[in-house]
Amino acid sequence: MKTVFADERGRITLGAGLLDKYGKKFAVIGDRKEIVLVPIAKDPVDRLAQIGKKAGFAKYSLKQLRKIGREEAEKEAFGAKNVRRH
Repeated sequence: MKTVFADERGRITLGAGLLDKYGKKFAVIGDRKEIVLVPIAKDPVDRLAQIGKKAGFAKYSLKQLRKIGREEAEKEAFGAKNVRRH
């Protein structure tokens, strides 16, 4: 783990090694206890396609993927004890 400090203007220098590895564009996600930098791909659509292929989604049609996504969202939403299904 590397420790970095913010300068008087709030800037943090990550260093060339990290920028070479992760790129220069990050999403900053923060809550009360931590700040997380998430690298943003130069071509997000291509990166998402690569992730989908690795996960085995290439064998499904778009219609099948929509159905799977809807079913998973319903399980997550309606699986909670305090949510009623209409």
